[in-house]
Amino acid sequence: MSLVNTNDLDFRMSCQKYLAGLVARKDFAEAARYFESIREVWNDRTDVDSGIMMRLGAKAYSSLGDFSKALPLIRTAILSLAQSSGDSGELGDGYLTLGDILRDMGNYNESEKAYRDAESIHRRNDDIARAGDALNRLAGILFRKGDFEASLRYLLEAVEAARRINDNRRLAYLFGNIGRVYTFLGKLSAAEENIRLNIELSTQFRDDLEIARAYLSLGYLQMQRERLEEAAESFENALELIRRGEFQNEEIIYLTYCGELAVKEGRNEDAERMLEEAVAKAGKLAPESLLAARPLRHLAELWVRRENFRKALVYANSAMAAMKRLDDAVEIGALHRIIAVCQEALERPDKARAGYLESIELLQERKAKFELAESLTVAGISSLFEAGKKLIYLCRAEEIYAACGIAVKAEKTQRLISSVQPNSENSSGGERMSAETTVGFPTRSPRMEGIVKQLHLLKSSRLPLLLTGETGTGKDFMARYFHSIARPTGPYLAVNCAAVPDTLIESELFGYHRGAFTGADNNRRGLFMAANRGVLLLDEIGELPLSLQAKLLSVLETRKLRPLGTSEEFELDLIVIAATNRDLTEMVKAGLFRSDLYYRLAGIAVEIPPLRERKEDIPFLLEFFMRREGLLSEGDRPSAELVRQFLGYDWPGNIRQLENKVKQLAALSAMARDGSIAELARSFFDTRREETANSLFEQVEKFEKRLLMEALAAANGNKSEAARILSIHESTLRAKMKRYCLETTVN
Repeated sequence: MSLVNTNDLDFRMSCQKYLAGLVARKDFAEAARYFESIREVWNDRTDVDSGIMMRLGAKAYSSLGDFSKALPLIRTAILSLAQSSGDSGELGDGYLTLGDILRDMGNYNESEKAYRDAESIHRRNDDIARAGDALNRLAGILFRKGDFEASLRYLLEAVEAARRINDNRRLAYLFGNIGRVYTFLGKLSAAEENIRLNIELSTQFRDDLEIARAYLSLGYLQMQRERLEEAAESFENALELIRRGEFQNEEIIYLTYCGELAVKEGRNEDAERMLEEAVAKAGKLAPESLLAARPLRHLAELWVRRENFRKALVYANSAMAAMKRLDDAVEIGALHRIIAVCQEALERPDKARAGYLESIELLQERKAKFELAESLTVAGISSLFEAGKKLIYLCRAEEIYAACGIAVKAEKTQRLISSVQPNSENSSGGERMSAETTVGFPTRSPRMEGIVKQLHLLKSSRLPLLLTGETGTGKDFMARYFHSIARPTGPYLAVNCAAVPDTLIESELFGYHRGAFTGADNNRRGLFMAANRGVLLLDEIGELPLSLQAKLLSVLETRKLRPLGTSEEFELDLIVIAATNRDLTEMVKAGLFRSDLYYRLAGIAVEIPPLRERKEDIPFLLEFFMRREGLLSEGDRPSAELVRQFLGYDWPGNIRQLENKVKQLAALSAMARDGSIAELARSFFDTRREETANSLFEQVEKFEKRLLMEALAAANGNKSEAARILSIHESTLRAKMKRYCLETTVN
């Protein structure tokens, strides 16, 4: 029974002030306890003060994850405020709290409606600050639903509102949210700038929750840019704050991100443990929310990596059901890709093909660049598409990665493009190229001819060979050439040290015996043993962990190998070629590469010049690749205009980029009449060379024209199929073809 007079206004106001203070200090457990202790004071009342108290109580319960109490309480509060205060600011705050609760429960559609009501009420009351809060929350919902551009529009409106009232605290978290949106739009430099500004401002205000969220966002961005060590450091910075503040939602996000990072690094057991823990915690806190669904998606990816496709499919289907309920288009698009991979592995080609196409179409619509590039890459290496489509997919993925500044993924995609053979009838051209290398190296450059002569003098030596040069200059081809003249009858093996996780590279290189560690159920030879009496290429040698550099040095010096789990040594007779595009001397100075290993490798060092420094090779290589792709008939030569275009370009990606452009021309040649290949090539170079000089309108036109050409090539000239690829109506496609004069070039 109450010990106070319930009509005592002063008492009720003091209760309200005390409860508001607890909520402001984020002492939600004490706030909920206090609210229950005085709740009977407010029962059966419908005035403004009771509405405010119930709103504060609902906020305390929802922050503790007790939505069964929070949701009915806030609905009662809104009803009370609507009856007693009309269209007031307090009612707007009630809708904000309702939106927060529905959002945390995963009911995004209803949450969006609540935030729109809140923004409308506060705007009518000319309350700029609270209207800005509503806009920020509304942007968050649209972000979760994958509508990034709409999310950004609302955030920029909210920033303008915060600046009008000079509210730096609001600006801090708005910058963080803008950074998150920029991340998914692929504008990574702008994203990182905004997130770091968020950290700086939030640190001034000692806002641990906002700083923790910012570090999580920064780590996620760094993870997407393949800066994995920096990502791990950012996640640990977030964890310290999460533990201090006992932030439950952020702990689940931390576990999910770290699980995703572990998948990327090949730490499968760690990944499974963290992701399962995230699922369990989210299941207790908010089982219907994105918090619970996202780790399911990454568990599916983990089981794909482990090649247990049936188990991956179970997780992916569970995540898909949740994402469809949440209406998260980007996650749905990513899950279509994962499910397609599983269906292809389980020999269900029709379902797999449909899944890939649906993933690409949905992610393209949402402009989710990372996920789109991933789907394009996976489709580009699938056996379900013909070579022309695979090239289009991979070229688009490479362009996205390059535009986002993710050099590691762009380079990997370039290698995938190089491996595609567009015309099966010309596939023997690649073999002819290999055969030719036993006689002469394909070059017209005196500098390269000097390097080839040097290699012939060294072919009897067993010393290691170090190849240096920019990405794409042909280091891997040079290594194959050296194998053809030095050890032609022996094996040739290559490994990219950057592509193998640190936890696996030792066993990959040196092998192991059964029982050497948990999971070593059989003996493994390792690449050194497999390449014995031949040549082993260690590509990206600069990425080899310091912990393994000493073992590699020992193997090179002693020419003996002892695999993990045995005391037995094996004699080696092979040539080791190391290749890198990094400056190893600078890495030695920085302590990132052992000096003794460097001097051992650099005894015979060959620097391959970039293509821009040996332009005499460009016409020769252009003709070579065009002939291999079937673009030249017997006796034909590339046109003078085409040669001029290729000579006028700087080729920052060197030979690999030139080869890929010829492959792209081959894919687009289905659209070209005789003599129009030079026109197609001109569109490539014009788009890239002039995009900074042209107006925005001209850039958009060029980009749109190229998309139309690529879609028509992928569809083999079928307009209905091309329209479907671009997600536009066929009449729209025909109108744009007419506008860009493409009708006469379609075969």
